[in-house]
Amino acid sequence: MRLEEKVEKLIKEEVENLGYQLKKIEIKQKGRAKELVITIDKKGGVSVEDCARVSRKIDPILEEADLFENRWYLTVSSPGTEVTEEDLKRLKDF
Repeated sequence: MRLEEKVEKLIKEEVENLGYQLKKIEIKQKGRAKELVITIDKKGGVSVEDCARVSRKIDPILEEADLFENRWYLTVSSPGTEVTEEDLKRLKDF
């Protein structure tokens, strides 16, 4: 199982229970550390406070799981202006 899939399995339900949709999980190499980027969304958009709320909820879960061998840090963000194929299909239906 890929690391992204393990992360999704650990956090998806928690993110959804908070009222958000888990859009994307990325792992980026940043020097000797890894950056875990979690992208969330919800109807009406995502604020900085929303990102902080999700981060506070999932960080302890990820820490306990001990998935990363070296240093890592968590970034929770919104999709911003990023448009996915799924988004385009939904817009096409209107």
